[in-house]
Parts: sequence; C-alpha cells; structure tokens
Amino acid sequence: MQRFPTTTDEFKELFPNEESSLQFLFGKRWPQGFECSYCNWLNTEQLPVKTIICGHCGHPTSVTSNTIMHGTKKPLSEWLLCIWWFAVSEEGHSAKDLQRLLKLSSYQTAWTWLQKLRMAMAFSDNRQCRDTVELATASISLGGEAKNNANILAAAEIIMPAGITGRIKMRTIPEISPELIQEFINIQILQGSSLILPELEAFRSVSRKNFITMNSAIVDRSQQIIKSFEIWLNKIHRGGVVAKHLQLYLDEFCFRSNAAMLPDAEAVFELLLKGVIRNKSMSYKRLTSKKSEE
Repeated sequence: MQRFPTTTDEFKELFPNEESSLQFLFGKRWPQGFECSYCNWLNTEQLPVKTIICGHCGHPTSVTSNTIMHGTKKPLSEWLLCIWWFAVSEEGHSAKDLQRLLKLSSYQTAWTWLQKLRMAMAFSDNRQCRDTVELATASISLGGEAKNNANILAAAEIIMPAGITGRIKMRTIPEISPELIQEFINIQILQGSSLILPELEAFRSVSRKNFITMNSAIVDRSQQIIKSFEIWLNKIHRGGVVAKHLQLYLDEFCFRSNAAMLPDAEAVFELLLKGVIRNKSMSYKRLTSKKSEE
C-alpha cells in the first residue's frame, strides 16, 4: 500500500474503483499466488480477477469466498472503505454512522456489516492474556434499565514492572459460576500465568492446575475495564444493544483496547483485514437469531 490514508478522501483516492480494490484484496488473500480452496492447487501466475476457475479441478472461487464479504452485491471499494473506517476509529461507530458514510438505503445492511466486522475483530485478536492476569466480574445495565442487566467476566494483563494494563479479554455469561469462570480462564489465559482472583465464592473453586493463583480483596483494574465498557456502549450505541448480541460489542471493545499497543493505524487496519479475509460469512438472519450467540 502507498502512504496509509488518514482521511476518507485520501482513502478514496487510493482505491478509486473496483479494479484497484480487487487487486489489493487479491494480493492480501493470496500473497504467494492464488491457492484453490477446494484442491489447494497453487497458481503463482493467476492475475487478479473477481472469480477464478481453478486450472486443476475446475472449482470456481471468488476473492470474497469464505470471507465475511461472501455473497456480497456491494462494491469491494465500499467494503474496503468500511473496514478502514471502522478500524481507524478511536472509539467505534454505530450502524447509523455507516449508513450515512456509504449512503446506504438499508439500516439492516449497515448493522449486518458492522456485526460481521466485530466477528472479524474477535477472530483476529486471538492472542491469550499471559504472565500476571487479574480477573473480575460485574453486572452492567443495558439500555439504562436496571432490570436489563448482563454479567461480564473480564481478564486484564498486568505488565510488570511498570504495572500498566496490557491485553484484555471479556465475556458475557448467563450466571457467575465456577464452571464458566474456569472455561473462560482455560480459553483466554495462557497456562502458567499468575492469576489474581477476587475473593468471591465462585472464584474459590477455580482449578490451581496449570496456573498460579492468588486471591485479592481489591481487583480494581478489571472492574474498571467493565465499567469503561458500559460507559462506551451507552455513549456509542445509546442503549440500542440487546443481550444476545452483547458479546460482539465486547469483542470490539477488547480489540480496540488491545490494538492500542500496535505501532500505528495501518497495523490496526491490517489486523482487522486479516480477520475479514479469513472469517466466514454469517447472514443477517443468523446474526439476529439466538444461534448467533453460540
């Protein structure tokens, strides 16, 4: 890529049409040459085209196949603009913002695109917390209503000796139980790490196997992260998030926090693009169903 764009106008100058967008995405998806997803045949001489017919098995593959852009009828240039715009934003955007940016007639399309990008954020931001990690849980209010609460479990690295916060991970859980806490730890925290746990009943049953654990009455760091997420959620989305979609917004918040450790905005864009290219698509119907939580 030429000089990384810092404004929407600069981005549109860099990718003014479908051909430039196609060439860029083709090179990112197949940097060593086209590889058939069906038979793994490699063709280093394949020119960038939107749909490729494998010369070995005859299987058709498009540059968007098996990505979150799969089956899209929208221009690739709009997808690239959306990915860049969402990645470089410091706080994030709502579907209304994207609808205005791309002049989309359908709010549903804008909402679906951003949900897919949040899925890509979770996929690309997959490094575990490690070394010294503090855990906490808290309940947040969705939509400003106390009766509409959600339980959040959070983990935060503590980078020694400075004591600053490193990577964070969060998960929404139906109840604060030892089993769900244990599952979260096993997935999101590297074995051998030291765990700082709150003195709550649910944390006392956490297995000491593969981890060094210590209890603490004070776990301000992780609780503050959960509180910051609640403030962010209501600021950007103004109570428009329902519980069954909450995990996607947690994934976005964690991605943005962790991406702050990357060297520049281009690195953040490249990380999100990695998730976009490698993550499979999900329909609007599935995103809005309860199965999307699985």
